[in-house]
Amino acid sequence: MFAAVVAAVVVGGVLAGMWLALIRAVVGSDATSMDVLAVAFTAVVGVGGAVALVVAYRRQGDLEQGRFVERFGAAAAQLGSPDPAVRIAGVYAMAGVADESTTFSRRQQCIDVLCGYLRLPYDPDYGSSHHTELVTATKRLPSESATQSIEQQHTQRRTIRQNDREVRQTIVRVITAHLRDHADIPWSDHDFDFTTAIFENADFQNARFRGKNTSFEGATFSGGRTSFEKARFSGHVRFKGATFSGERTWFVLATFSGVTSFEGATFSGERTSFAVATFSGERTSFEGATFSGERTSFEQPRRWQNVIFDWDNNLNAVPACIHPRKWPPPLGSDS
Repeated sequence: MFAAVVAAVVVGGVLAGMWLALIRAVVGSDATSMDVLAVAFTAVVGVGGAVALVVAYRRQGDLEQGRFVERFGAAAAQLGSPDPAVRIAGVYAMAGVADESTTFSRRQQCIDVLCGYLRLPYDPDYGSSHHTELVTATKRLPSESATQSIEQQHTQRRTIRQNDREVRQTIVRVITAHLRDHADIPWSDHDFDFTTAIFENADFQNARFRGKNTSFEGATFSGGRTSFEKARFSGHVRFKGATFSGERTWFVLATFSGVTSFEGATFSGERTSFAVATFSGERTSFEGATFSGERTSFEQPRRWQNVIFDWDNNLNAVPACIHPRKWPPPLGSDS
C-alpha cells in the first residue's frame, strides 16, 4: 500500500511539474505568483485524487479477496460434512464461488476442489449406504503349532461417506452444465483433473474441454451408460489406463482435435461406439488398449488423422468386436 501511495505522489508531482511548465509556456515568464499558486493547488488536488483512487482500488481488491476466502472456506467445509445434504449444498456453493470469481486462477481453484472430491477413495457398493462406518470382522484359527487353541478375531473399521453417490453425481452434473455451449459462465477453458476418479453412469454429453490439460487417466467408468456423445476435446487429453466397464460407452460424434491418449485403456462393456467421431488432432493413440466387448464401432468417422492402433501394421490382429472390418475405417458420406 505504501509503495502504491508513493508512486501516486511521484506521478502527481510529475504532472504538477508538467502543468507548471505548460502554464509558463502559455502565459510567459510574466506569470504572477497567483498563477503559480493556482497550478500548485491543482497539482495538490490531482495528487490527492490519485491517492484516493489507489487506496479505494486496493481496498476493493482486499475486500474481494476477503470475500473469496470466506466463501471458499465455507463451501469447502460443507463438502467435508458427514451429512450428504450439506455436501450437496457445498457442491453448489463451490460452483457459485467459482462463477463469481473475477480471476481465472480463483475459478480454477474452485474447480480443482470439485475434481479433487471425485478423486477421493470411493466404493460404489456402498455409494447409497446410510452408514458412516464399515466394520469387518475376521476370525483367525490357531495354527497347528499354537500351544493354545484360542480363536482370534480381528476387526477393521473404515469410515465411509454417507450416501456419497448422489453427491458425486451432483458434481458431474454441475461441471458438465458449465462445459456446454450455452452455459452462463463457461468453464471450458480450465483444466480438469479426474485422475483415478470413479464414475457411475457419467454423462458428459455435449461437454467442451478446451483447457491445456484434461485428465481421466486411470479413471473407472461403470454403470448402464457412459456418454461423451458430441463432446469436444482439445489440448492434451488423457484417458490413459482408464477402464470402461459399463454396458454402453458412447463417444458418438465426439471430436478430438488435440493430443489424446487412450493408451492402455480397457473397453470391456457390451457396446462401445466412436461412430461418426472426428479425429483431427496431432495424435490420438489407442496403443495398448484392449477391446473385449460384444461390439466396438469406429464406423463412418468424419476425419481420421493421426490415429494409432496396435494392429495398424497387422490387420490380422484386429479384435473380432471391432467394426468396420475394413481398416482404417472409410470416412462417412458427410465428411
